[in-house]
Amino acid sequence: MKKLLLATLALAPLSAAVHAQSSVTLYGSIDSGLRDVGNTTPAGGRKLSLGSGTYQSNRFGFKGVEDLGGGYNAHFNLEGGFNVGTGALDNTANKIFNRTDKVGIGGPFGSVDLGHMYTVAHDTLAGYEPFRLQYLSITLAGAASAGVAGNGRDDNVIRYNGTFDKLKLRAAYGVGGVAGSIADGAVRAVGFSYAIGGLSFGSAYTHKSVSAVAGTPPFFGENHYTFGAAYKLGPVAAMAGYARDSTATSSAHGNTVDRYTWGGLRYQINPFIELIAAYYDDRNTTAGIDGKKDVAITGVTYLLSKTTFLYADVDNTHYSGGYVSNLKLNPSGHSNQFGMSIGINHDF
Repeated sequence: MKKLLLATLALAPLSAAVHAQSSVTLYGSIDSGLRDVGNTTPAGGRKLSLGSGTYQSNRFGFKGVEDLGGGYNAHFNLEGGFNVGTGALDNTANKIFNRTDKVGIGGPFGSVDLGHMYTVAHDTLAGYEPFRLQYLSITLAGAASAGVAGNGRDDNVIRYNGTFDKLKLRAAYGVGGVAGSIADGAVRAVGFSYAIGGLSFGSAYTHKSVSAVAGTPPFFGENHYTFGAAYKLGPVAAMAGYARDSTATSSAHGNTVDRYTWGGLRYQINPFIELIAAYYDDRNTTAGIDGKKDVAITGVTYLLSKTTFLYADVDNTHYSGGYVSNLKLNPSGHSNQFGMSIGINHDF
């Protein structure tokens, strides 16, 4: 009994050290407020709603990391989204971890992850997007980062991320999972970001093999690329970017092409208040018919603490050409929509 007690006491520090090398973190964001938009229906009515994730998408997640020694680690990330007004999941497929689910190995070389995660274009574009990929239900940044066949994330992906001083490299390969073909349904992407002083810039290219019904022929090629830059001088930062997404079909005039352009300014008035103004433009060609959608938005945030802030915005969306009559692109059928939002966001 004495020997057993001594052995237990001897192993206790080792057990504590091993335990300290692993950690799991619960995190998330809760965002709600009021959203008022005009011309939301063909009849022209206004819509006042309890906004859910207007500024930042509501989410909950788990992150875990285990130190493997020698600068290497094993890690995972599971993240889901929800509607704060109803408590329901924020996707029609009722996927619990619809936002991210991945596992990987990290080390001096960077990291390699496998699973469902953000696109290379998304993470590259974030460096020169005025609202840091917030207000995605209002701006065009989400569509510009994902392409017409995506939602900002890829399924069944092997993803590499590497940071080497001022340079960040990204690459991804998405397995198609189609019997008899390696290419059908697959995704290939590369991207980089570079920062020097107050200047940062980046670019990314993505090729997808897509179909109208996932996993079912015929498959068409979708090509997406983006580039942009940002410059920060004191409390002021300016940024601009461009993205082009094209999907080819078998018909002579069946191609769909979106050309996105945007620019914006950020002004950190004081440690608590930030003002951002931005303009987004999408020139769309669908089956040979041209249309245009542009969004002008100004938003302000006020920090109440390190994890809680108030936000407000005014925005105007304008449609022209084929965008006005295309009910898939513009369900209201109106050429102009003015909106306002006010809310609170808490991170944990």
